[in-house]
Amino acid sequence: MFRSILSIIFIAAAIVIFFTWTQPYIKEIKDLRSQNNIINENLANLKELQSMRDEILSKYNSISQLDLDRLNKILPSQANAIELIIEIENIAKSVGMSLKNIDVSVPEEKQEVSSTDKAKIANIIPVTIRVTGPYSSFIAIMENLEKNLRLVDIEKITFLSGDTDLYEYNITALAYWKK
Repeated sequence: MFRSILSIIFIAAAIVIFFTWTQPYIKEIKDLRSQNNIINENLANLKELQSMRDEILSKYNSISQLDLDRLNKILPSQANAIELIIEIENIAKSVGMSLKNIDVSVPEEKQEVSSTDKAKIANIIPVTIRVTGPYSSFIAIMENLEKNLRLVDIEKITFLSGDTDLYEYNITALAYWKK
């Protein structure tokens, strides 16, 4: 009988010790396991992102230098007004138009960038071109501007007619450069 009571006391003591000393450790182990699962998920996501980055980097590196140069010509990295003026002048000369005036207004860099400006990927350079020539040359200059690699949007065209086949055209356009 004494042995049975002693066995019950030891079992009760073991249960009390288990719940008082080990229960907090069990809760801590569960918390650590859940943190471990979260870390493993994050690691899996990180590996997936790294593989995506490597894939994109390999695609970028596979682009030839000639194609990169053409992309930089379409949307240059800086507002190079002189280069734009030279391109327009060469286009006008190639079609036989007389270039009277080019006004390129390069906006000054802003110190503070607003949240709406951050969403834009390109800045705008307003351009006003005044040329003189026949209508057929004007059509040719418009086609050359359209086919030119530099991204230019024509906003407005006005013209003055004369007695001869020479007309004066005022072209308002927007050229772009990336931030």
